[in-house]
Amino acid sequence: AGEPGSTFSLAAYTDAGRVSDWAQGAMRWAVEKGIITGVTETEIDPHGTATRAQAAAMLMRFMEDIK
Repeated sequence: AGEPGSTFSLAAYTDAGRVSDWAQGAMRWAVEKGIITGVTETEIDPHGTATRAQAAAMLMRFMEDIK
C-alpha cells in the first residue's frame, strides 16, 4: 500500500502511547481501515505477537481493502 498515512486517532486505545514513533502513521491507517482491530475494545497491544489466525485475518482485511 506504499507509505500510508492517516490522522486517525488511536486515543480509544489505552496503550496507544506504546506505538513506536516510526509506526504511528501506518498503525493509524491500519486501524482506520479496519485491518487491525485491537486485541480488546481498549487495547491494541502494539508490541504483541500476532497468532497465525490474527495475521491471516489482517491479510484478508488488507486484500479486501485494496480491491
